[in-house]
Amino acid sequence: MSAVNRTTDKRHKSMESERLAILDSYHIMDSGPEEAFDRITRFAADIFSAPMASVAFFDEQREWFKSKVGITESHADRSVSLCRNLIEGKEFVVIEDTECVPELVNNPLVSGDPSLRFYASAPLVAPGGMVLGAIWIGDTVARFRTTRSQLHQLRNMADIVMSEMELRREIALREQAQKNAAIDRSNLNLTLALSNTASFRLDYTTGMIEWGGAYMKIWGEDASESLAELPAALDRIHPEDLASVQEAMNLASAPGEKFETRFRIVMPSGEIRWVEAYGDYIEVNGRPTLTGLNKDITHSVDQQEQLKLHTRELHHRLRNLFATLQSIMALTKKSATSIDDYIERINSRLSALNRAQQILLDTNFVTGSFTALVRDLGRTYPRVRWTGVDFPLSENAMVSMSLVLNELATNAAKYGALTSDKGLVKIDWTIESEDGADIVNLRWSERGGPKAAAVPIGAGFGSSLIDHSITRNLRGEIIRDWTADGLICTITFPVSEYGGY
Repeated sequence: MSAVNRTTDKRHKSMESERLAILDSYHIMDSGPEEAFDRITRFAADIFSAPMASVAFFDEQREWFKSKVGITESHADRSVSLCRNLIEGKEFVVIEDTECVPELVNNPLVSGDPSLRFYASAPLVAPGGMVLGAIWIGDTVARFRTTRSQLHQLRNMADIVMSEMELRREIALREQAQKNAAIDRSNLNLTLALSNTASFRLDYTTGMIEWGGAYMKIWGEDASESLAELPAALDRIHPEDLASVQEAMNLASAPGEKFETRFRIVMPSGEIRWVEAYGDYIEVNGRPTLTGLNKDITHSVDQQEQLKLHTRELHHRLRNLFATLQSIMALTKKSATSIDDYIERINSRLSALNRAQQILLDTNFVTGSFTALVRDLGRTYPRVRWTGVDFPLSENAMVSMSLVLNELATNAAKYGALTSDKGLVKIDWTIESEDGADIVNLRWSERGGPKAAAVPIGAGFGSSLIDHSITRNLRGEIIRDWTADGLICTITFPVSEYGGY
């Protein structure tokens, strides 16, 4: 094969592939009977008084008869089709007598059924110029004198067939687009429902609202019926937020503006929910429409409010902590005997404060575990033993008890039981109910230390700190008993419903 022939063959194959793709886009091949095409075929047979007529299309192998008159077969082999040459020529094919055409003598359509002697066809040309098939008429006897007017009529019928094809394809495309749109709407509603988001479309002309997504979860189970119109939906908005919502709706209609607002809704049960709304003002079929999304942000708003409360509480407690630090530093300075003594006492008391704050931080910074406080003290002073049920303490009570236990342990390490390798400190406590209030009874007992010659005279800052923390901060009492074996302290204080004072 020469280079020219190869190029021509390649171009022919490319054009045929394109033609078949266009034919496939009409979804016509092997489709069922349709009255629109049958009517045209019958009309052609009647006008030309032809016993045979057909609207046919060509795929790779066949001439397939979409509609037919006087033909029993549903298709013919494309290689024997009398109009196969019009695919490239795009012109009429008229054979007045097939017996006068030598190459058709052995054609099965001529020599066998349906014994064609006369044949005339007009191409079915797609808008891009590709020939998809033909409308043809045939007879078992030869016909001569086919007029130009008759051929013009046949071409008009071919044009009608292609108009019907285009209409058929347009209808199919619209139906598929509607199906796709329905699927998209279903998928959108599912996505919105899973994300707890509602969609809305408000027709300003009718005042009707079309809901979608998780609208019942946000606006209530009755939303589709009770809130189908704008006035009913506005009635569900909190009175204090109604004006701002209406202002946002009016503003949305201005060029370049969006609908964006946050408001509360009051449910029929009295429950209040926070809703965030976003949307756009558009024209739908010439009617002003507001369309957008609603999101339930109640949990987020509650968290923000809780964060504000915690922030204020933290600020308040930090101020209290700094005030406590300033007081401790000032009073420690007065009672210290030297710089080293001052540093030692300050470090000990700051460590006690740090332990209390760390325990609070490990929980919720509002309350802390008393057991954790005593356990932490035992890590600093290994010969401290303890037993008792756990109970929560508020932040102020945690700081006070941390300072009390630290002062008692520091004194025991300097003067009491913990100065001796055999000395021990035991802390045990119980909680009893008195007049409907929970009272902590704590006992601090030392043994194994040096024998006390007498009860100490006077009180330093450490003792004052203990007394102040128990009587003022904890609203409790302390009783000291210096026995021959060591100090015994009995401390009692109430525990409030919030975990101490």
